[in-house]
Amino acid sequence: MNKLESELQRLYFFPSQAWLGAKSESDNPHINLITATGLVRCLVISIKDGGAWQQVAALYQGIQDELELPAPAISVSVEDGYQIWFSLAEPVALQLAQDFMEGLCRKYLAETKAAKLKLRPGKADALKFVPKIPARQDTSERWSAYIDPTMGSMFVEETWLEMTPILDKQAGMLAGLKSTNTEDFHRALSTLQTMPETDASPPADKAESSQFQQSSKNTLDIGNGFSNPKNFLLAVMNDPTAKAEERIQAAIALLPYFGNDIGR
Repeated sequence: MNKLESELQRLYFFPSQAWLGAKSESDNPHINLITATGLVRCLVISIKDGGAWQQVAALYQGIQDELELPAPAISVSVEDGYQIWFSLAEPVALQLAQDFMEGLCRKYLAETKAAKLKLRPGKADALKFVPKIPARQDTSERWSAYIDPTMGSMFVEETWLEMTPILDKQAGMLAGLKSTNTEDFHRALSTLQTMPETDASPPADKAESSQFQQSSKNTLDIGNGFSNPKNFLLAVMNDPTAKAEERIQAAIALLPYFGNDIGR
């Protein structure tokens, strides 16, 4: 078992659970999300809309600031766009898991069309498992991957990577994450059920101080003709007009995905 598999097992698997095998050579393994008795410990909200990053960022921040829960993982994929992964220390009933995800959507994703959302696990067979991350998407060279949340705005046009993610770097992104304990889960669920629906967009006076808004704000003289995040980050890293901090952040952001390839 490699480091990434160990982290995935720690966060999202049931005891003694194995990958659900691929149905064909072109398929990727899946994580089974529901036990035979209807219990759940891995919850995944997918938003099939790269342009919805502002709402995804609001959800990610609200989970920590308002609900006081551990940060979830975030991934990108061709099929599911942005995915937010929640880990529970102890399994809960499927209905409670669904109530929790629906509460998050009402609170933070109210502006996102229902057709763009996918909540896993669900009662439909197709929603009882989730494809493993990272994985190559269909027959292309596009890859799903876990990402640094501060770089989420880099994927608004293309929610995938064009090179194979480095597994140890992917594992490192998960290593610092914690599972939500049962008491905190029920407290947050109760809060969500009593919260009024609000605009998930941050107020204008807070936007300037928001880490996510700053990461997407275009203050660099590098143009906008970039076909993928790697080229954009390389342009920032090599832009002499960029601040040293911006160039360093771009270089760091490249490491989890491309390793020694970034200088080529």
